[in-house]
Amino acid sequence: MSLATALLPFTPNARARHPKARVWRPFPREVADIVGVEDHGGDLGLRMHPWFAISLVRSPAVVTVESRRDVVAPRNSAVLIRPFQLYGLRAVGEPGQGAVTLLLRGPDLEGRGLPAEAALVTDPALGERLAGLVARLLPPVASVDDAAATRSVLEQLLACSSPLAADRARRTSPLDAVRTYLKTNVNEPVPSGDVARMSGLSVWQVVRAFHYDFGLPPHAYHLRVRLAAACELLTRGVAIARVANECGFADQSHLNRWFKSVYGVTPATWAAGSGGGHGHDAGVSARAIDARPKLTSVSFQRTARG
Repeated sequence: MSLATALLPFTPNARARHPKARVWRPFPREVADIVGVEDHGGDLGLRMHPWFAISLVRSPAVVTVESRRDVVAPRNSAVLIRPFQLYGLRAVGEPGQGAVTLLLRGPDLEGRGLPAEAALVTDPALGERLAGLVARLLPPVASVDDAAATRSVLEQLLACSSPLAADRARRTSPLDAVRTYLKTNVNEPVPSGDVARMSGLSVWQVVRAFHYDFGLPPHAYHLRVRLAAACELLTRGVAIARVANECGFADQSHLNRWFKSVYGVTPATWAAGSGGGHGHDAGVSARAIDARPKLTSVSFQRTARG
């Protein structure tokens, strides 16, 4: 099958919603570097996060990760997502309880043997334990003692996870280099013509082929990379106007519109909830992201292949 005639995979559902969400930090940074994101029902549109993510699926949902086969996840399943990996959830039947996602980075991930690809955990007992932990971590108060429980649950999830199967046998794509370029150039939009020249295909061919391989056309995929980079900068306390400029948005309102449409909250809400409103690391720029060791336990360049 040629790249030009390949069938397209997952297309965002017409009924997909962008539910309201809340963002919070369960523990002080020095205890555990974790950010929680709770989506209140509905579907999760395709998105990325700049850190390793554990998403608790609280109602049955179809999980999509880039070009991998859609998998139905039962209630209290856990989806493990690598940094800057595109994923989404669609509720099975009527909108359910949504998902709670824990974003982890720093020392808690070091030496943990993170999965090379997105993975799913469907063990009922472990799912119930994760759900109980998440309930204790929800605002307004979380006990510092739960930080140790979080590490213990993470280890069990990693031990019990199964990779989400690819929808066809392939290890590489002719467009991997294009994806790497998009993931390492967040400071400005990349026109479709530039993507086509990099790939050696026509614009029409590269849009279809990239969508088939990675779940979205190049422009939409790159937008989510830039939004994930914005999440990182906002968490570090960078001013919203500067984040918009560093991540290639026309202005602050442009960033606001897209950020809220994908994550369900405004950049200001994300910054306040994730602890970025205190001016910490406010001097960082998007160009310096991959040079900073605390982005994730792996570098930005290494996540570009995952």
